[in-house]
Order: sequence, then C-alpha cells, then structure tokens
Amino acid sequence: MSAPDRRRPASARPNAGAPGAAVPAFNCHCPARGQQANRSFRRNVMTEHLEHESFGCGSCGSANQGVLLPLPRLRDAALPGGTDGSSRDGLPALTVDAVTAVSQVWADGEALPRLAVDPARLRPETNTQLLDLGGGAWCLNHALRQQQLYGGQVLRETYRDLRDGMTPADQDLARVLVEQGFAAAPGEAPERFHRELMRAEDAKQDVQPSFTLLRILLTDVCNLSCSYCKVIPNVLAPQAEPTDADRLAEVIAFFFTHSDVSRPKIIHITGGEPTLFFHQVQHIVEVAEHAARPGENFWFVIGTNATLIRQRQAAFLAEHDVKCIVSMDGPQHIHDALRRNHGGRGSWRMVDAGVRRLKEAGAEVSLSMVLGQHNLDQAEETITWFLETYQPTGLGVNFMKPPTPDQKDYQHLVDPDRYADRMYAIHQAFRDRGLFLELVYRKLQPFVEQRYRFHDCGAAGGTNLNVDAKGNVGPCKSFLVMDRLAMQALDIDAYRSTVVTKWRKRSPIYYTHCEGCAARGMCGNGCAYDAMVHSGDEMAIDLRSCQYTQRFNQLFVEDLFNQVRPAGPVPATWWHLPSRAERGRLLGAVSARPRTLSYSIGHQTLD
Repeated sequence: MSAPDRRRPASARPNAGAPGAAVPAFNCHCPARGQQANRSFRRNVMTEHLEHESFGCGSCGSANQGVLLPLPRLRDAALPGGTDGSSRDGLPALTVDAVTAVSQVWADGEALPRLAVDPARLRPETNTQLLDLGGGAWCLNHALRQQQLYGGQVLRETYRDLRDGMTPADQDLARVLVEQGFAAAPGEAPERFHRELMRAEDAKQDVQPSFTLLRILLTDVCNLSCSYCKVIPNVLAPQAEPTDADRLAEVIAFFFTHSDVSRPKIIHITGGEPTLFFHQVQHIVEVAEHAARPGENFWFVIGTNATLIRQRQAAFLAEHDVKCIVSMDGPQHIHDALRRNHGGRGSWRMVDAGVRRLKEAGAEVSLSMVLGQHNLDQAEETITWFLETYQPTGLGVNFMKPPTPDQKDYQHLVDPDRYADRMYAIHQAFRDRGLFLELVYRKLQPFVEQRYRFHDCGAAGGTNLNVDAKGNVGPCKSFLVMDRLAMQALDIDAYRSTVVTKWRKRSPIYYTHCEGCAARGMCGNGCAYDAMVHSGDEMAIDLRSCQYTQRFNQLFVEDLFNQVRPAGPVPATWWHLPSRAERGRLLGAVSARPRTLSYSIGHQTLD
C-alpha cells in the first residue's frame, strides 16, 4: 500500500498538482538557530528535535541525523497558500507569529541529559516540585511518580537542604524521601525514573498495536446542525451513503484479529447520525456478534442524538445490549441554543422523547453534554436535573473544542481554568453517589493510583481504530474525517508506522516544555487535533488541555491535603505521606466499570 499522508502540502499530494511533483523540503527550525523557549502554556508551541545532548533537528545537517518529527513550514496568512505556494492540507493559514514558543523533543530515553551523580549526598529527583499551599503548609510533589508528601516548615527546610547539597536535620523525613522516590540516594542519578519511563515507552515501538476501540463513523450525514459539531463541518468530500456493509465486516474482523480476547473492548457506532441508517447499525451488531471469538470481552456503544429513536429501534438496542450515549446539553432552553435542526428549530423535544423510549425498552443510557458558554454557569443544576429526570448510568461532560481549524476563537469556548473548577466541583458534589464524569476520572485516576499516564488518547497509544463512511481507517476520528492519517488497506504494520512510532512521542516525558510542570504525570498531552488547530502541528503541545490539566492537578493536590491535614494551624514539624485509602477518598464511589457506560471510550489508556 502507499504510505499514509504525513502533513504533505496539498500541492505535493498525488493528483493534487503536477504529476510527479516533488515534495518541498521542510523549513528548518533548528534550536541551534535560536532555542529560547517560552514556557507559558497560554502560547503556541511547536516541536523541535533534541538528540542525545546535541542541539539540532537533523534536517539542516546540525547535530545528529535521523529526524523523528518533521516540522511543518510556516505560511503567510495573507496568501492562499504558503509563501512558496504550498498549503497546509486545506487548513487555514498560520501567521508567522503563531509560533511563539519552542519545545524540544527528546528522541528517546538515551537522549535525556545525564545529570551529575553525587557519591556522598542525597539529591532531589528531577520532576519534583515544592508547592506552597499557604498557611505554613507545603506539598512536595513528584510529577512523574504521582507522589505527594505534605508538611509544615520542616518539609520546606528539608527539601531546600537536599537541593543545596546539605545534610537535612530531620533524618527520618530524609529517609522517607529516598524510600518514596523524591530523592536520589548517594551515587544514584536524579533523572533515573524519568529515563526508565522513556525507555519503557521507547520499547513499545516494537510492539504490535492491540486495539481496545473500534469507532465506526457510519455516515457523513446528520439530521441536526449543532453549531459546535467538529465532525460534519470537517468532512472532506462528504458522501450520502453509509459505510459499505462488506467493508464493515472486513474492519470488524481486522479489529478482533489485532486485539486481545480478554482485554475490554468497545465497538462504538457514531457518525454523523448513525440511526439514519439503522439497517447498517443492525448489520454491525450481527456481524460483530458472529465474528467474536469465544470469551471475547467487548460491548457495543452507539452515540446518537436520539431524535429518530422509535420503539422498534429502542427494542433492538435493548435486546442486543447496545449502550446508548445520547447528546443533550440540558433542559430545553439550554439545549436548543446550539443543538438545532437544519431548519433552525430546537431539537430537545425529540431528544427527550428518544431517551424516554430507550429507557422504557430497557436500554442502558448515558447522557453526553458539551460544556460551553451556553451552559457553564448552570452545570451543577443541569446535572442534578439529568440525574433526577433520566437516571443515566454516566455523564460525559465534554470540554468544547473549536468546531473547525479556522474557528479557534469560537465564541462559545470556555476558559480552561473555569472548566476545571466547575468540573471538579461537580465531581466533589456527586462522587459519593458514584457519578462517573469521564474527563475528571481520566485525570484523577492516575493521580489517585500513582501511575504515569503516557497518553491522554488511545490514538497516540495505538489502541484506537476508526473507520469512516468512505471505508478509510485511521487512528483519530478528527483527522480521519479531514482525510488525514487515512489508510485504505487494512495493514497493521502501516498503522503501527503511522501511529506507534510517531504519536507515541507526544507523551510529556519527551517534551522539554513540560519540565517543571507539577501535572506532567497525569497529562498525556491532550488532543493531537487541538494541537494542530492552535499551532499547525499535531505533534505540538495541546495548550488548552495543558492549562486545564494543570488546574485539575492543583485542585487534586489541595483536595488531598484537606483529607490529611491536621486540625487547626499546620505545625512546623508536621509531615504526612498520604495512604492509599486517603488517596482513594478523592474518587469516592466512582470507578470505571467495563461493559457499562461508566467507562471511557477511547481514553482508557491506563488499562
């Protein structure tokens, strides 16, 4: 098969310009020509290359060769193409000043700089931060180990002694810091744990993908016209017909072949609106049930607006245990603000009727709302209303993203900090009732369980497979509908070379931009689509995810402190290492439950 499209200019694609036209060379943005990095997460970040301890991207001949992550050229926004006539795969132009910060990308674990080893003294491990909680309280945070230790003035003094190469006065505390990985013992490298994580991820390049999600974008058509939809407006050359039945059977077989029988897996049917072609929904279910191996651990999920659900459809979905995720942003006056049909009429009444039919038939139902300016201030009241009115299994409260690449200033987007504050307040209010808020759980689970989260999305981890209405397959639905990272042949080696050897490097352990970030271990670098929208490069930092993840981390640290702090003022000599039970209080009764809708779709990358 032909190699998948990798950010080639449209003018250089086959059939897009002169036959046999050469692909222009990428402009060099080598850090050897200016490597000052702006660490502000509010600014755009482009990727560079750092190989071993030498600066240089390889494309200009400086430093080492073997470029892993080529950079897209910058374009003049005033021109329809770039300054040399190139375009950016049909995406809006980027202004030259769109790139305001540089993040170097370590090629592998061996490229991480080796720090000096002190044979006689303790030293703080890299990726540790001393956080001031106010009132004489401090938190020593290990961002990669997801470990926190709280204390009064003694913790601050001990940490500073270690940092300055002095012997700490509190030897018991110093011993605990070594045992828990906050400090490197004499003769040990301070960056050793960071390197171990990088080596573990490096080794996965030689591992075959094991799919846990098959997302079927059954149709390019939808009977609604939601103003923030980021699927339908981005479809390149939409077609009226759904995915071919034979192609669906081929992809389902490919999905099962390259997955583990016992590992939890989801077949997610979505679109467009998949119930427009309900006969194909039935075909998918019947084919998958027949193709499943003995003991196959999988279940079906359909994402629908529910406006076309009648008793017949509801009965089929309930009979075959197809879990139903219904899009609803709140009561009628909220929902209808942005979720309307093509005639401009609100859709809430039809959605409500569809949900009720599903519930009456016995189908499992979860609700998915997009949090934007239209409903942010009423989020708690809306969720309470959802629970009382529909009793859903779970709730997806999604962070609104730019609908298209040229709408990064879309008026209904919410501030990432406000989003995190509101979401965690909702979690705290409902956690003892077991309410599963997917994005909060996605961030909180690694924090509580003290596990490094390599990737925020299964597309980067090599576990997601998507197929669109044209029959093309790829790792990411948002790129697939734009005909990017799209493959026709079902070739696992081509999939691995497209994703596993490339997007795995999106993990924060490889980015110098992430040095010193307290949230580095729970981040996963967000969404490649968002990174591309805001900076033109899917390998860049997802800045909005970066911002709300840092805020989530701050809220988690403060919440855990409130679980373990002593009553009254914090004594200067007090320190405490939270237990597993104390950490577990942050989750409450919330857990991910396979074969239910209290489970992440495409983001369950820790399992």
